[in-house]
Amino acid sequence: MLHALRTRLSSRLLIPGVVALLCGSSLPLPAVADDAPVLPAAPAPPHAAAGSDAATDQFIVKFKESAAPGSALRKESVSTVARDVGVPVSDIRATAAGARVLRPDRTLDAAETGKALAALKADPAVEYAEPDSRMYPAAAPNDPLYSQQWALGDASGGMRLPGAWTATKGAGVVVAVVDTGITSHPDLNANILPGYDMMSDPAYSRDSNGRDANPRDEGDWTAAGMCGDGIPASPSSWHGTQVAGIIAAITNNGVGLAGVAPEAKILPVRALGPCGGYLSDITDGIIWAAGGSVAGLPSNPTPARVINLSLGAAQPCSATLQYAVDFAYGTGAAVVAAAGNENMPASSSSPANCQNVISVAAVARTGYLAPYSNYGSTVDVAAPGGDMTQTSQDGIAVAFNFGTTTPVVSEAYAASEGTSMAAPHASGLAALLMSRLGDLATPANVETRMKATAKNYSWACVSPKTCGSGALDATAALNFQPDRTITGTTPAISGQAVVGNYLSAVVQNWTPGDITFSYQWKRNGTAIPGAQAVGYQLQPADVGATLAVTVTGSRFFGASVSMTSAPTATVAPAPVTAPYDPVISGQAIVGGILTANPGVWQPAPVALSYQWLRAGAPVTGATASTYTVTADDKGKTLAVRVTGTKDAYLSAQRTSASTATVATGAVPAPVQFTDKIGAPNDTYTVPSATGVEYLVAGKVVPAATYAGSGTVTVTSRATAGYALVAGQASSWTFTFSPVVFNDITSASAFHTEIDWLGLKGITEGWTLSDGTRVFRPAEQVNRDQMAAFLYRLAGSPTDFVPPAQSPFADVPTTHHFYKQISWLAKQGISKGWEEADHTWTFRPASTVNRDQMAAFLYRHYLHLHPGSPDFVPDATSPFADIPVTHTFYKEISWLAKQGISNGWKETDGSTTFRPAASILRDQMAAFMYRYKVQP
Repeated sequence: MLHALRTRLSSRLLIPGVVALLCGSSLPLPAVADDAPVLPAAPAPPHAAAGSDAATDQFIVKFKESAAPGSALRKESVSTVARDVGVPVSDIRATAAGARVLRPDRTLDAAETGKALAALKADPAVEYAEPDSRMYPAAAPNDPLYSQQWALGDASGGMRLPGAWTATKGAGVVVAVVDTGITSHPDLNANILPGYDMMSDPAYSRDSNGRDANPRDEGDWTAAGMCGDGIPASPSSWHGTQVAGIIAAITNNGVGLAGVAPEAKILPVRALGPCGGYLSDITDGIIWAAGGSVAGLPSNPTPARVINLSLGAAQPCSATLQYAVDFAYGTGAAVVAAAGNENMPASSSSPANCQNVISVAAVARTGYLAPYSNYGSTVDVAAPGGDMTQTSQDGIAVAFNFGTTTPVVSEAYAASEGTSMAAPHASGLAALLMSRLGDLATPANVETRMKATAKNYSWACVSPKTCGSGALDATAALNFQPDRTITGTTPAISGQAVVGNYLSAVVQNWTPGDITFSYQWKRNGTAIPGAQAVGYQLQPADVGATLAVTVTGSRFFGASVSMTSAPTATVAPAPVTAPYDPVISGQAIVGGILTANPGVWQPAPVALSYQWLRAGAPVTGATASTYTVTADDKGKTLAVRVTGTKDAYLSAQRTSASTATVATGAVPAPVQFTDKIGAPNDTYTVPSATGVEYLVAGKVVPAATYAGSGTVTVTSRATAGYALVAGQASSWTFTFSPVVFNDITSASAFHTEIDWLGLKGITEGWTLSDGTRVFRPAEQVNRDQMAAFLYRLAGSPTDFVPPAQSPFADVPTTHHFYKQISWLAKQGISKGWEEADHTWTFRPASTVNRDQMAAFLYRHYLHLHPGSPDFVPDATSPFADIPVTHTFYKEISWLAKQGISNGWKETDGSTTFRPAASILRDQMAAFMYRYKVQP
């Protein structure tokens, strides 16, 4: 009957204050998994973070030699701690590592612990001091379900044990399990050796006598609050029995499970109980298991070759623990430690982070890193630990006991998961290797073989969650032939002995098949430093020498064999090579600069020299990578020859293609386009330039000014003996605008009048950034602009010279329209305003009103028609809003009489002129057009 169990890995030392993760509830299940009920597991208790200042009730202190037992120095050290914390402190016993265990009369809180440690570490008589931490089983609780032993088979996460058992089943090897002890189990009893109970505190050992020769698991059940406030009660985990069964459950007995090393023996060392176990008890257990002496204990008659530590704490490796591990390693015992179940870097978990341990992560049936497993650079290998996230059938089958507190007599099994389960799988394989390796059975060789044969799936443990060398493969690890001698044939060398070429060592017919090869290339019989790969690229230093290669075959067992090939022929130099013929950039014109582009010659770096050629002959002194074309080159072609040289290589030459025939450079002068207002006035001017002729529509045209319309393209080309200088403009295209103003269309009011204004040159409007011209008909007209319009309307008199002194105080001689304004004043068209200070002003920025416009035009007319009779207006005004007394009544009446302005028809039928309104640019155009064209 299989019971499903999951015990959560604490992987922590209870550096005082850390609470153990205890086993979940367990109930018997039917033998058939399909009929098995899913039972809830006991909730896992919370865990406080471990730390050096957490609460504790014991310390491990290593005194210096000067503080001998019974000395005043030692007594003073103990008294000092007692005074500092205000609690009596007893020196209760020695550890196997030569340290002492000190115990206060009560558990110290975190502050008191820190104070005591500080006092001890500052004591000159103390070599080191640390909390006597508690460690806990490294496993985890889950729903009970039946699970098969996939971990021993061919699953991606399995160890492939059947193939390994043909070599050995671990006979003669003792595996120590430092854990909760052992229970009687029919699948284990025959493989259990007399061990020892290392629990020194009777209050926790539950057998009333502290350390004794009976490693029986008395149960690690706890009552609520026993291991800390808020920690719930939990049943016994029988963790030591689980671990022992994975390692060495008996096979072929018709019951239960198969162990990884079913013929190995288990040495149970009890160091964990309720609320975990003290570090001092655990380390004494490690040393005793490895054959070391522990004060007050008998010698271990069956020293272990493998020690399993499925326990841990989240802290650095302590000095006490490292000492114990190093001792065991020195005796020839492989120490295997669970990496921890916190899903964090194993570097934070002890003892997995100690030196000289094999740190084991957990993988699932799929081969992927288990989601709970610790990981990282501290991990050496991975082994089956199970993942019961989906089903307990993916857990690890373990031996178990149905007692909830003390053990009961029964044959029980469960499904479990955790790095507590992964570590004993690795310990079992270590036992197989210890049995198989014979004289080579050392911890280092065991670890090396495990790593060398592990299944390193790239997808299984992805950075940063790496799992060392990969998942263990027992068949591969045990697949070697210790009694086979290496034999082989002399290696050969493939490849041509020319510098720069690659040579390869050819190794054939070497046996047996598990040989690892190494290589050493030699020049004239002397080893070449760093040349230790299967291939070698011949270097310049090899020219004139012969090469050989020594191949060494090595195996996990037996002596290595080395053989040296016959030497190659004398290494010959090779020519340097160019990627292509040199390419010349630049223009072949007199004064132009040409540049040779040779590419990267191989093997880089190659020294390059240059010789420029004129019509195939060398040009004296032209030996740089660039060349300035001279008049002597005119009418000839140029080329460049590049020579590459390199020590121990043959030189080589490459010559470029010839340039075009050298000519005199010609620079086309630009074509000028004049896009005047209105299509009839557009022109373009073709210039004259030496060595250049211009073409329009493919025909040569002489230098001249031509009428332009539509789109005109002018191109240029060199005449005989010339070449157009590269980078200069050689083609010009221009589209003449047939529109006078781009914002005036046939639908625009006064479009005829506005276009006439532009065509007559009275206004050019504004040219925008895109080259279009606009009139802006709705803008008002300023007085200075009106002066310019009237001046141009009069034909822009060329005989007028503006006076040196302005007629208006507000119009300086530098004003843009000074000439036009002074002309207006000279002709009497505008006198401006006399100000209070008797100066005259023009007010150029003021807008022109309609009545002022009438006056300007009337006076302009009189100027252009001297001697004309003065206009006599009618007695009746033509406009309802212009009385006969209006200042400009005569001028406005004249405007109406000439048909220049008809005013507006109002809704009441009257006609108005609106004299005070500012005149707009389109209205101004209409007035001027009618004034100039209609009369």
